Amino acid sequence: MQINTLSEFLTRAGTKFCLYDLGRRLQPLKNTDFEEIEAGRRPYPWPLQRHAWLAVSYWSKPGQPPYIWFLKLPLDERGLLNPAAVKHFLSALVEQLGQDLGAPLTDAQQQQLAQTPFTFQPPQDKLAAFHARLSLDLGLPPSAYLAPAQAYLEAPGLDNWQALGLQGLADLVARLPSDEALCRQLADRLFDLPLPVQNVLLSQCEHHTIPSPLARTLLDAINPELERQQPDEERIALLLRATAGCTPFAARRDKLSSLLAMAPGQTLMLTIAARLWQELTDEALLFAFLDILARQHGDLFNGLFAELVSTPALRPLILANLHNPALSDELRAAIGNLLTLTR
Repeated sequence: MQINTLSEFLTRAGTKFCLYDLGRRLQPLKNTDFEEIEAGRRPYPWPLQRHAWLAVSYWSKPGQPPYIWFLKLPLDERGLLNPAAVKHFLSALVEQLGQDLGAPLTDAQQQQLAQTPFTFQPPQDKLAAFHARLSLDLGLPPSAYLAPAQAYLEAPGLDNWQALGLQGLADLVARLPSDEALCRQLADRLFDLPLPVQNVLLSQCEHHTIPSPLARTLLDAINPELERQQPDEERIALLLRATAGCTPFAARRDKLSSLLAMAPGQTLMLTIAARLWQELTDEALLFAFLDILARQHGDLFNGLFAELVSTPALRPLILANLHNPALSDELRAAIGNLLTLTR
């Protein structure tokens, strides 16, 4: 039985399926877009370490709990999917299932497939965000931990937050994009909550497109941190990351520009490259970032430059400016050294 793509396999198995990227953060991937990617007609939009990190959810009957695979598929230097790797995984899958493509995998079969180089286990916070989003998208009930999280936000107390479940907080944050009242409530109370609860909520926000008023509240919370004698870069990075699901907007671009002017440390540089790369489609901001990277964080330059140039939205802009005479001497030297290493 010759099956060449994951979409073909899932369709021939008689299943419905949906896809999410789990690389830098949780992002839905349209089935039609993935078919284009599988056909080699477009690059994978969110590469990380030259791989596509996919959550594949499929089911046969409406309301049925879905089966889930977490697949790590290699990409070439242009960001195109490696078809040989997909075929390798599918061959192993068909070998396990035999002729019945719609048969559920046993635990032993799942374990055997997990031994291939094409599966991975997401970290717990990302896994919680994924399950929260998947339940919403499929119309399935949330976890039993949502109600206690909602009750806690209604009447916060410093003595009972330890009983909150990560999944409940993830379920709560997943509802922010469609619940304006919940957004206002969170914006009003977030910074009065115990710091561990704040941190979990902020880390969950990055996986969703939070409404603009809440995003601006989070950006404004960076200002008092900057006024401290020793600003906490981890805290600033967490606040920035919480807005990562938002499309580029002027207030965040201005904030990044001001932070770059303050000689940020590695934590912020990594955060901008990994979570806020969308804002680097602004040419001035991109080359300000790369210039600081070359001048002050040379040990990070090769790795971050490679990640950025592999991102389809940034690749043409970077390649078109590799020999731009307006680049600083330090940046031109760093790029030259990298090109020498890759030849």
